[in-house]
Amino acid sequence: MRMTVAICALLALAALSLAAGRIWLGPNALWDGLIAGPNGDFLIWELRLPRVVAGLSIGAGLGLSGAVFQSLLRNPLASPDIVGITQGAAFGGVALQLAGGAAMAGAAAGGLLTMALIFSLSLSRSGGIDPQRLVLYGIGCGITCSAGLNIMIIRAGDAAAGQAMAWLAGSLNSIGWPEAALAAGVTATLGLGLAGSERVLDRIELGDDLARAWGIRLRAWRPALATGAALLASAMVAVAGPLAFVAFVSGPVARRLGRGGPNLIGTALTGAALVTLSDMAARALAPSALLPAGIYTAMIGAPWLIYILTRRIRTGQL
Repeated sequence: MRMTVAICALLALAALSLAAGRIWLGPNALWDGLIAGPNGDFLIWELRLPRVVAGLSIGAGLGLSGAVFQSLLRNPLASPDIVGITQGAAFGGVALQLAGGAAMAGAAAGGLLTMALIFSLSLSRSGGIDPQRLVLYGIGCGITCSAGLNIMIIRAGDAAAGQAMAWLAGSLNSIGWPEAALAAGVTATLGLGLAGSERVLDRIELGDDLARAWGIRLRAWRPALATGAALLASAMVAVAGPLAFVAFVSGPVARRLGRGGPNLIGTALTGAALVTLSDMAARALAPSALLPAGIYTAMIGAPWLIYILTRRIRTGQL
């Protein structure tokens, strides 16, 4: 029942996002434009619908990626944008973009290499991953990648630097059907695989010993799920740039709305709603400026980060 309500609410939000902008569309105008098809209504089919599809796909992908990392490491702070994977993907994407290559390939390589480095540094003496150590090393790697990004942008020409800065702000402003199709395809391919691992993640959250007692092969599942989540986050960064805190916020919110354990479908819906709402705010609140959606996701996610840190300090976990 809750899932049905959540899906209906997301569809209503997507319809509202289609109507929002410098020119607001009423229900009749929106319906007539959708029925008219691509050749009949340029505003809906070529300008607004691609970014709505992309926003839903990117939000779902980032949400799933964050939830998988949080469950794998049993730490609500272990999302790609907190532990440095997003920054590594951004570094790789900008580096290859400035070199004349494809940002998607650079982002995927940067995200995977950063994940491999952080995981190798976080190995404990017993051979397992220390979640707290991973968060600290991830923050350090993220700061290092951010510094490298600044150096590249300063040394680049004005046009290249402007293009890189616009991408790094996290925006759906330049999204067309090719980018929307790419985001939807990657999210469907990797996201469905990750969503099917909810039972495994639920067992892993109980602890390594109990997970092994349930028959979970941690040496196979942990790197496979981490690689899939890192690839998914890196691909979403390559399409729209780093949309801050979407991966971090979606999982905990979905848990509160669900039964308390990993809720990957709910997480995907939450992430999709967050990005769609942020993009709608970007077009409705400042239609002449078209501020990046990443600004609005950061405004939502930063207070949540402060809340999580405060709660963990009060309970003695930090």
